Amino acid sequence: MQGKARLMVFAMIIMLWIEPALTEAAEEKDVLVLYTTTDGEVNADVRLLDMALGAFADTITFKNAADVEAGDTEGKSHIFYYGVTKETLPGRTAEVIDTFNGPVTAIGYNTAGLGEGFDFVGPAICGTVTALSMPGKPDKTRQIEPHELDGITIEEGTRVIVEGLGAETEQPVIVENQGHYHVAVNSLVPPFSTYFSQVLYEIFDEEAPDDTPAFIRLEDIHPMADPEQLMDVAELLKERNIPYMMAVIPVYTHPETGEELHFSDSPKVLQAIRYMQDNGGSVVLHGYTHQFRDSETGEGFEFWDVEHDMPIYHGQEETPDMRTEADFDSPEDYEAWQEENLAFEREYIEKRLTRGIQELANYGLYPLAFEAPHYTMSQNGYNVVSDYFSTYVGQVQLHDKDWRTMETTPLASNPTFFHGMNLLPETLSYVHPDDEQAVQKMMDRAHQYQVTDGGMAGGFYHPYLGVERLEKLLGEMEQIPNVEWMDLKEMENTTSAENVVISSGDGTIDTTIDRTGLMTASLDYPAYHAKVLVQKSMWGIAGVGMSAVLLFGVYAVRQRKKEEDIHHG
Repeated sequence: MQGKARLMVFAMIIMLWIEPALTEAAEEKDVLVLYTTTDGEVNADVRLLDMALGAFADTITFKNAADVEAGDTEGKSHIFYYGVTKETLPGRTAEVIDTFNGPVTAIGYNTAGLGEGFDFVGPAICGTVTALSMPGKPDKTRQIEPHELDGITIEEGTRVIVEGLGAETEQPVIVENQGHYHVAVNSLVPPFSTYFSQVLYEIFDEEAPDDTPAFIRLEDIHPMADPEQLMDVAELLKERNIPYMMAVIPVYTHPETGEELHFSDSPKVLQAIRYMQDNGGSVVLHGYTHQFRDSETGEGFEFWDVEHDMPIYHGQEETPDMRTEADFDSPEDYEAWQEENLAFEREYIEKRLTRGIQELANYGLYPLAFEAPHYTMSQNGYNVVSDYFSTYVGQVQLHDKDWRTMETTPLASNPTFFHGMNLLPETLSYVHPDDEQAVQKMMDRAHQYQVTDGGMAGGFYHPYLGVERLEKLLGEMEQIPNVEWMDLKEMENTTSAENVVISSGDGTIDTTIDRTGLMTASLDYPAYHAKVLVQKSMWGIAGVGMSAVLLFGVYAVRQRKKEEDIHHG
């Protein structure tokens, strides 16, 4: 009996140890994404899906739907299929999906080839919709630009989650039947992305938040900025108790002379930024010079050759090598050439990120995130940036063929092509200096993104526009329901480069800086401190001189009064 009792106790201990592990494993959101694209590779559309899923999934695996095998679903919690292009899927794809027990979501084309679970959906004629809604949720209805949708028919018992409304039509857009979801759109761009992300709360069985996260980013702060304008904006934000981001560019390059100005050349600007960092502002590195070739800082591109619409595979004065795979004798030669290009780009980006982080840290400015100039950067570039920053702010370039293919996503996310970086998406755009309706347009975008519970309300503002328009923007943003201003210092961020590690959390910034290593990294760094020391010494000398003059004056006055007293006595 004692042996049995001991065995039972031992079994209970084992179960108590195993059960939490099983629960944790069951809760892991491990997603398999199957896709069909023209060339069989992950493209811009699939990366849009990646950004949306990155707000919910712990891990995401991508695979061409034509190559899927039974073992690919092992340990997966969800399957998503994205039919970007029309294609007849092999029977094996349907077999794999039919044997999967978790939620399956199909987007776009080719639903008929996904197995019996999607027999509830059939084709219908196209229709034009001018509004989107979620039945039973009137606050989720939005007017949209006229959009033609591929029509679908659905079996009885199918639940319509999102529908499109037109003058003569009501079309199902997102539907569900027994754990199978169908999204009847071919691209996950706004406004459809906001509805899709809202439905993801249901698909992943997550509770939606009540708050609306928001941020304002002060853009293009460089050594030629007006310190008085910076201080005016800083005081307004401090008065309203609103934390904010500062997109800082360490070097201003004159477009005609090529002369470079650093913050050490603009002490009043540096003083203003330090004040801002101490009073609600968080620094975001916005490139090192924000320009390429002879363009002006703030206007040019830094990590993309916009003239040739390609990544930086060459020096600023060099003519780019525009060869294609057809120009090489073998695939191996082409691949070796591509590796050389990627290595050149990596070195170029690393040098500028390292220099930017080190230079700002040397001034006592601590960047907590990164924003690429004009949001342009290759996929290789995002990989490089992830070695230096844990957080990225802004919009995202989705492939390496055209810099204009950039987009955003409703929720903060951790997409796989960011290699561990967190994305804080910019959704509202900015106050255009020549558009009197700019603030209202930003608020219209905010209204659209509120379709997604917890949808980000993030935009930017140029300080040179003054405080009046900023005050108007802030007033409007504070009317967003349940708005919660984001503070980078409250978030866990890590920035690292040679000799510098910066981290934040709970409202504080911690730094680990190898001062000796930093001072030897560039002569500019000790030169700045020497310059400051000389200026302080000069002020000290001037102060001593002024004190001497004052003392002499007091002495002279006393002597004269003493002489007068003797004379009158």
